[in-house]
Amino acid sequence: MADISRAPRSPLAGWQQTFASLAPAVELTETPAAQAIVRTADPQAITRLDLPGVCCLRRDEDEVAVWLGPDEWLLYRPGISGHEFAAEVAARARDGAYVMDASGQRTILVLGGCRASTILAHGCAIDFSENAFPDDQAVSTLLAQAGVVIHRGGRDDTYVLVVRSSFADYLADWLVDAAAEYVVPDTSTT
Repeated sequence: MADISRAPRSPLAGWQQTFASLAPAVELTETPAAQAIVRTADPQAITRLDLPGVCCLRRDEDEVAVWLGPDEWLLYRPGISGHEFAAEVAARARDGAYVMDASGQRTILVLGGCRASTILAHGCAIDFSENAFPDDQAVSTLLAQAGVVIHRGGRDDTYVLVVRSSFADYLADWLVDAAAEYVVPDTSTT
């Protein structure tokens, strides 16, 4: 019988060394976070949860809320278990919303560095310049044919990519390949 008391296995377990090999030119990390899907049309629940408008996001301390579509949002926060986070969000909504723990559905990648927007441009037609894609904007799109939610990570050169767990390996492989041309090989050992 499986031990359910342990933390769940990341969909990108084993990628840390590969991601680290891209540094310092490209920063790529997986960031575990509890995630909750919120569905509501109740204006009071939307206000209580401070849910953002169309194609926008809201950051409060460690919590991020991202608009996914009409009456649907993704909230995430690191440092808390998925079921605790979903229960906390449901309590704040006060029966005005459907809240589901979605922590196992997606994983979060953070892509940073001066080439981050160029790497994204290799597989996505969105204009990620600061004027066209400000800090409070989020988009659901395809990146290298994988469905992702993308928003800025709080720094000009950092992007957060929320991808379904089943596409995580594919997207990680694609990002590493797209970033390879910007990585300077280490010649100190030759």
